[in-house]
Amino acid sequence: MNKNSMGNMVCQYLEKRHILPYIVAMNNLGLILSLVFIGIIIGIGMLLSKTGRFSAEFVRKFIHIGVSNWWFILIASFDSLTYALVGPILFILVNGIAVYTGVANVLGISDKRRNLGLVYFPISLLILVIAGYTNTIPMWACGMGALTMGYGDGLAAIIGKHWGTTKIRGDKSLLGTLVMFVVTALVITGFSLGYSLPSVWSFTWWISLVVISGVAALLEAYTPHGLDNLSVPLGTTLIAFLFLGVA
Repeated sequence: MNKNSMGNMVCQYLEKRHILPYIVAMNNLGLILSLVFIGIIIGIGMLLSKTGRFSAEFVRKFIHIGVSNWWFILIASFDSLTYALVGPILFILVNGIAVYTGVANVLGISDKRRNLGLVYFPISLLILVIAGYTNTIPMWACGMGALTMGYGDGLAAIIGKHWGTTKIRGDKSLLGTLVMFVVTALVITGFSLGYSLPSVWSFTWWISLVVISGVAALLEAYTPHGLDNLSVPLGTTLIAFLFLGVA
């Protein structure tokens, strides 16, 4: 081993010795922030439910939208897949227990099929985290899927059920579908700018924006049996990657 190689190894070792404690601290902080954040969101949801002034659907969607913001804690705090998986796995276990023991009924919704959405969403997050951290799919595409599901589906349900009069399928309204389309477009724009995608504002990007938003809206409107908590985030992520990843 020559002198230069030895010097490089020493430099790398010292660099790791200085950086490693910081990395561990950030990951641990991310876990704490995740638990506190989710606890606050669920706690506020329960308080809203107890006031009796908000519908069960509003409370459920409030939690739905709030939890999706965990994605920002994820990308800011975790550099390790192992740490990043703790949150989704914990969400799945806690939500699963809540649904199957009836604890989730505190939100005012006794329909187990509807409450299973509380489990499907963190399953989607788990898949997206794995895909992003293993570089199977870019993190920006995974983030688009997660936030589209959180804000798009959540606001579509709240606004659509309250003001939507024209129904397209069951309790799905045309207004709700339009809201889903617009919110998805905003999410895509935000992530495109945040990650400085090279195709932003190009003609191809605008076409992709319309296609991705349209697919997300259709998935939300026509996926049966409450499985949109799986189809929307995963489907949006995949089509965003296919269109914007090569645009």
